[in-house]
Amino acid sequence: MSTLFFEGKVSGLRFFLLVILSSIMIIADARSGFFNPLRPYLSFLVTPIQVVVNAPQQAISWGVEHLASREYLVSENQRLNQDVLVLRSRLQKLDSLRAENVRLRELLDASQQVEAKIIMAEVIGFDQNAYSHKIMIDKGFSSGAYVGQSVLDATGVMGQIVEAGAYNSRVLLIADASHFVPVQLSRTGLRSILRGTGDLKRLALMNVPHSADIKKGDVLTTSGLDDRFPSDYPVGVVKSVANISGKPYADVEVVPLAQLERSRHVMLIDVPESQR
Repeated sequence: MSTLFFEGKVSGLRFFLLVILSSIMIIADARSGFFNPLRPYLSFLVTPIQVVVNAPQQAISWGVEHLASREYLVSENQRLNQDVLVLRSRLQKLDSLRAENVRLRELLDASQQVEAKIIMAEVIGFDQNAYSHKIMIDKGFSSGAYVGQSVLDATGVMGQIVEAGAYNSRVLLIADASHFVPVQLSRTGLRSILRGTGDLKRLALMNVPHSADIKKGDVLTTSGLDDRFPSDYPVGVVKSVANISGKPYADVEVVPLAQLERSRHVMLIDVPESQR
């Protein structure tokens, strides 16, 4: 017990002496600059201690800065992605408007070549029946549409109206298997009947003799013999001619000129009532 008391007094005495010595050194350095030559060397000893003491604060600062930078980058990336989506949407809309403008110009040019009175219409729907090819347009008998009226787009004959309501009508496309159009070959004047096959991209020319002068690339136009389709309107282009032995007629495949599955704006040919 006495030993511990003695050691405590010695420790207190040492601490007291260190305090006095430190005070003397501080006063001496302040008045005479006694330790100035030693300061650069003492800094080598103090620097590691400062690094260790400041390390936690620097680590915390770096972590906070890193997290803030990461949150900023994430939010900026999300904003940029949203901007990209908006710009892409606007670009697609611009492309769509540009394409529609081209189609309208083509339709305007085609309408100027039509001698008869025309009614402009827009496609607003199509039949979901896989065995029937019909579209719906936004013109009815209140606008002058009638059953049997010819329908064209900017490039060729599309079909004819088969149902006319007050404000809309149904058009049977020439590709429908029940549709027939009297046509003639522009190059030779050969007349025949063009029928639909149920395929929007393929028509068939009927009753063409093997000896007929017809070849790939020939253009077919309406002949006007049915008193429904006015004459000389383009209908299709011959894609292939096959003379198969044993068949009484040649197999002639025709591609429709009208954009049956893409046209949005169409023309209705309005002929006088006495000629319908």
